[in-house]
Amino acid sequence: MIAQRVRAFGAKRLAAYAATWVIWGSTYLAIRVAVRDLPPFLLVAVRSLLAGAILVGWAALRGDVRPTRRQVAAALVAGAMFFLVGHGGLFWAEQHVASGPAALMIATEHFWMLLAGLAVGQTIVTRRAWIGVAVGLGGVALLTLGGGGSGAVDPLGAAVLLVAAAAWGVGTLYFTGERKPKSQGYAAGVPLLGGGALVLGLSVAAGEPWRFALQDVTARAAGALLYLVLFGSVVAFTAYSWLVEREGPSRALSFTYVNPLVAVLLGAAVLHEPLTPRIAGAAVAIVVAVVLIVGGTASPGGHPAHSTPLGAPRPARRPRQAVAWPRRARAGA
Repeated sequence: MIAQRVRAFGAKRLAAYAATWVIWGSTYLAIRVAVRDLPPFLLVAVRSLLAGAILVGWAALRGDVRPTRRQVAAALVAGAMFFLVGHGGLFWAEQHVASGPAALMIATEHFWMLLAGLAVGQTIVTRRAWIGVAVGLGGVALLTLGGGGSGAVDPLGAAVLLVAAAAWGVGTLYFTGERKPKSQGYAAGVPLLGGGALVLGLSVAAGEPWRFALQDVTARAAGALLYLVLFGSVVAFTAYSWLVEREGPSRALSFTYVNPLVAVLLGAAVLHEPLTPRIAGAAVAIVVAVVLIVGGTASPGGHPAHSTPLGAPRPARRPRQAVAWPRRARAGA
């Protein structure tokens, strides 16, 4: 029974969703280990540049169709949104905002993407999907908030997190369709290289490379960085890029609700953090949200919204057909 459902859903689709949900959820633990020895911007830069070089090299060796100049330019814009503003903002803000509120605000990237898609007419967001967004945010809030003492959030840190979330959501909608290279290696690798180079420049400007010694990097931190490169970027970001094209940006962004749950479960398993009824309730809410969102978004043509990039002309909508309703027979006729 389960095998039949897996075949019906598609093993490749299931693996891609699992990569963005589980692997990206596990990167919270890897980042926590790595930032103990590596400065945050430098960590993002090294991770992105190494992963991008692997993916672009793999695509070149395979003889994949090279991206056009316009696609390279679009990939660099997407890389700036994803990694300079998105990851760079997240890593910087977590110096000032607790991880719980930070996770909640980053989860709003799905909301920003839906809002941008709705504004340009690319996405039809049903009531079911909006309910899913609300349930998902509620689940993440239940999961991440309520711990710790003070509930105050640094205003500047909160603003940077919201900008980072918006950049990732809008970047996802922007980097689709003809703007995206046909090769998944180039589609994932070029934004990583471009964004990594920009974050490296930011790291150098902040003086990070001169504030740490390479010999002080522990084996655990090096292993965490290797995991982030190979699994967090090479595998998961490639899967995410594929999902955006095949499933649509809205469904691909369902990871925003699952990642905090995976992070907490891994924390309980690896760091022996307690599992509480609050976490169980959040798990139910997050699963329900994913089901509602996946089934509640479509393009104006009735298919997952993935064919038209942000800023492109709106697709023509199908004309509505008139429906002739049967008239009621009058009494006594």
